[in-house]
Amino acid sequence: MRDFTDAVAATCGAESIVVFASTQDHEQASLYDASSAIPIFRWPKQVMLPTPRTAERMSQIIREQGIDTVWFGAAAPLGLMAGVARKAGAKRIVASTHGHEVGWSMLPGPRQALRRIGNSSDVVTYVSDYTRRRFSRAFGKHPEYVALPSGVDTDFFRPASESQRRSARQRYGYGADPLVVVPSRLVARKGQDMLIRVWPSIRQVFPDAKLAIIGQGPYEDTLRKLADRNAVTDSVRFHGRLEREDMRDLLAAADVMAMPARTRGWGLDVEGLGIVYLEAQACGIPVVAGDSGGAPETVTPESGIVVDGHSEKEITTAVLTLLADPERRRRMGRAGREHVSQAFSWEMLTSRLVRVLGLE
Repeated sequence: MRDFTDAVAATCGAESIVVFASTQDHEQASLYDASSAIPIFRWPKQVMLPTPRTAERMSQIIREQGIDTVWFGAAAPLGLMAGVARKAGAKRIVASTHGHEVGWSMLPGPRQALRRIGNSSDVVTYVSDYTRRRFSRAFGKHPEYVALPSGVDTDFFRPASESQRRSARQRYGYGADPLVVVPSRLVARKGQDMLIRVWPSIRQVFPDAKLAIIGQGPYEDTLRKLADRNAVTDSVRFHGRLEREDMRDLLAAADVMAMPARTRGWGLDVEGLGIVYLEAQACGIPVVAGDSGGAPETVTPESGIVVDGHSEKEITTAVLTLLADPERRRRMGRAGREHVSQAFSWEMLTSRLVRVLGLE
């Protein structure tokens, strides 16, 4: 959301925006706020919830700043304050969804909350056609639905030169080994466990192949134990959380980016879109994507392979197919870069958001 806010400010001027945000880290927030031209009002807690106190502070900001449009960066649950925002003077309400609303739409109480949000909002944005199809009945017919997936900074996420690839590989000790990278939060849905399960089969064909797992999360202990049980600790490496530039460099040095996400919890736990698929393609890296939620919408047949994230056979076949064919990887990398540049560029998405917010 910060990237979208900065992009709108760059397009329309910082004076057109006022931000009301939670505080993850007080020191970092103070530094960021001091350097930003955008007026930022901080809620002192790490999590912002639609409580009476939050609504009261929001209303005060709306009145004092003369706010016409309120954009809830998290429709569920913050959009529950839409009615309060209107009473405070807001004339237009935009609420952005991110994918978890699919789960909400399947449960009676949360589903009623979504209907309340939909009835109070002028626009509901969605990250993928899949999520819109799944939750639009819950939100109802009142709001306009507008696609607003995550954008990708294609100047930052870009193909690496051969020398840059070699440098990144040497930095992390990979050399010229076949390299599969999965940058994501370590949770069961993302499918890192399935990559570890199939890794012995990958090593039978490519004995020097390496799997780089980037990220942190509650699933890490499970994944490490799984790597030990499968006797692949020498070829599966856990990098933890990397700085954004370091993650980009290692991703751009990969041969394949694989994240075989799968839907879990009877459909409650689903991949809304999958920004890492887009970032990999922007770097010119072919993708193995899981058939969960909106993830298949991030790739084309020319830029990636979609697999059943529950199928070891499909995952193994996709990874081996790409590792065995350097020319196909190059073609897919070029196609992926073009796809992301055309369909997920910040310029296009910012223009759409500016229209939705009524700032044209």
